Amino acid sequence: MKSYLDWYSDSRNLPLVSAAGHILLLIVYFVLARIAIRISVSAVHRLMKSQLMRLDERRRMTLTSLLDNVVRYIIYFIFVVEVLTSLHVHVETLIAGAGIAGLAVGFGAQSLIKDMLTGLFILFEDQYGVGDCVKINQFTGTVESIGLRLTRIRAWTGEVEIIPNGQIQQVTNYSRHNSLAVMDIHVNRDVDLNRAMEVIANTMKQVRLEDDNMLRDAEILGVQAMEQNDIIIRVTAECQPMTHAAVQRLAYQRIKEAFDREGIETPLQRHVIRIESSAGPAAGPVPKTADGRQTGGVS
Repeated sequence: MKSYLDWYSDSRNLPLVSAAGHILLLIVYFVLARIAIRISVSAVHRLMKSQLMRLDERRRMTLTSLLDNVVRYIIYFIFVVEVLTSLHVHVETLIAGAGIAGLAVGFGAQSLIKDMLTGLFILFEDQYGVGDCVKINQFTGTVESIGLRLTRIRAWTGEVEIIPNGQIQQVTNYSRHNSLAVMDIHVNRDVDLNRAMEVIANTMKQVRLEDDNMLRDAEILGVQAMEQNDIIIRVTAECQPMTHAAVQRLAYQRIKEAFDREGIETPLQRHVIRIESSAGPAAGPVPKTADGRQTGGVS
């Protein structure tokens, strides 16, 4: 009885028997390839989660995404080679001519090579990772996946931008360092500033208890500007990366509630229009039509 390897070797050298047999063989190859991909991807995920890989969550997700792509490329390449061999295509001749063909194709695939090289530098230099909030080429969003050729970013409104790595010119990463919440509080000019700052400081302490993203007590920087009708008090608070907007919204709400309780007035924009006739203020306003024209004068 022949072993499985002998049968497999002989079956590769058999002439074309029937189309149905080759279709069945292709299906078997495809199923084996899918099983190999699932097992390999599962092994990669277990390896990246093991204690041997001491990486932070962002770096781990980035490398996992990259290795998943590499595994799929390798297995699909083996699948294509096996299919061509089963169809009696001389793969050795194709591989031998790959050097000459690659030189010719390389001139037409410069952008593809540039994308892959740029992707390697992005990964090696750790410019950004999966889960980071970044701005790439004026598009801001969260990185969903990084490959050797493409980077996928999802905006907070749901749009997905797919950017070839070779076209990435500028990267701003918002997830590497803590963010700063900056709040400008407007109060009336006749308000006691020391009392207003005390109320703001106490309120920001309560905000820190409500929101864990606020890392330390807020800083009351003082008067930022003096406008015509109000005074601006600037407050800053250090927060977890990309959480400053939520902290600002909560702080503005709590400060408004505290001002209402303490009777601290915020400025209102008021516009007073005074209309005088040619006879003077005592004559009263001059009637006007809807389009602004005077209906009559005062004698």
